[in-house]
Amino acid sequence: MSVNDSTVTAEVEIELLVPGQPERIALRSTWAYDSYDPLAVRVDFLMPLGGPERWTFARELLAEGLDAPAGDGDVVLQPEADLDHVRMLLRGANGAAAVLWAAERALRDFLDRSYAHVPSGGEQCTSALDRWLVGVLEED
Repeated sequence: MSVNDSTVTAEVEIELLVPGQPERIALRSTWAYDSYDPLAVRVDFLMPLGGPERWTFARELLAEGLDAPAGDGDVVLQPEADLDHVRMLLRGANGAAAVLWAAERALRDFLDRSYAHVPSGGEQCTSALDRWLVGVLEED
């Protein structure tokens, strides 16, 4: 796991659950939190055949999903009964879905590091909003 001035990252082993198959496919993933986008986490799943698949969702969704079922859209998180793992359901725009499984401790460590960097409730969106507003006003 690494931290620089604006970003917290972690490499997390993920398993892809294959419908109708007892085995799972191990995937690497890189989780990132950037204080310039303080409400979101980004995940790059490194696929065996092809490039990374990037997903971005709310940091709050990750926090909630480690302790109880959370999400009802493209990203749904649910702790497993053993409480050591988290199941992630990702639904793509094309209707495809993937079910992934990750160690709860690795995700919680990443989340805790992100909160050490920017505490919950301490997110400042002003600079991003200002940049967006300047861009919109300059278009006219």
